Amino acid sequence: MSPTGKHEHLISGTRVRPAADRISQSAATARSARALAMLLFASGVAGGATIEHTTGQATDLRTGRLLYEEQHWIRTTGSERTRLVVYRCPDGRAFARKRVIDTALPGAPVFEFDDARDGYREGVDGASGTRRAYWRASAFSPLRERTVVVGSDTVIDAGFDDWVRERWNSLADGSPSRAQFVVPSRGAQVPIRVQRVDAPGAGLVRFRLSLDSWLDFVAPSMQITYDASTRRLRTFEGIGTIRGPNGTPLKVRIDFPRASQRADSSRSAYEAALKMPLVARCE
Repeated sequence: MSPTGKHEHLISGTRVRPAADRISQSAATARSARALAMLLFASGVAGGATIEHTTGQATDLRTGRLLYEEQHWIRTTGSERTRLVVYRCPDGRAFARKRVIDTALPGAPVFEFDDARDGYREGVDGASGTRRAYWRASAFSPLRERTVVVGSDTVIDAGFDDWVRERWNSLADGSPSRAQFVVPSRGAQVPIRVQRVDAPGAGLVRFRLSLDSWLDFVAPSMQITYDASTRRLRTFEGIGTIRGPNGTPLKVRIDFPRASQRADSSRSAYEAALKMPLVARCE
């Protein structure tokens, strides 16, 4: 939904009116945890719009091997903010893309994610009080859908970052906070708990994100580290957005630079990222 209140659907980088409702039936606990991994951030100005840009490197949490890169853009025009993430193979070719548009509910944007390697797709669309969540396991699987009700404690995708910023002082002081995270592949809201833990170094603030239920005993938690002064995301550790060859979510560490990257933070680079062809496999 745009800030004007008009509901728009995200398909192939263009806005169109939403068609049918979409979403998933239930999914494995691993998918629930995977969907908690949300990132973005950076800086630059172009053509009347502010375009922020940064690149994160995702490495295997166990071996440190580079798995893929995430290129993030945030484009702000007036009161509208659109986020774009392009996922690239180690050789630089793009294989997946995600687009996020803020809504009137802080922390609960609409989004669409597509992975060209197997046709995996998921997203959330709709008006402020209700959303249509959808999910497809592969290009050969049916698109599943369900309606979910969202409220002030609902978090969707990259909205997690806004949710943290709104509660920064309380969280940084050590007080835990709870929310309901929408997981498209389950068609439900999963309770999460966020609390500050020891940071790996000076000038950093680290939070532990976990499922706020008995599932926490079987689902791994996430460690999310921010720069204390800028409140920018620096490191994510846990189950990420991208899946491995067998469809299992990858356990990754994603590192973002301390400062914003200005290279390619232009309108032309942003538009090119929206239209960039996605490859079916990484070599």
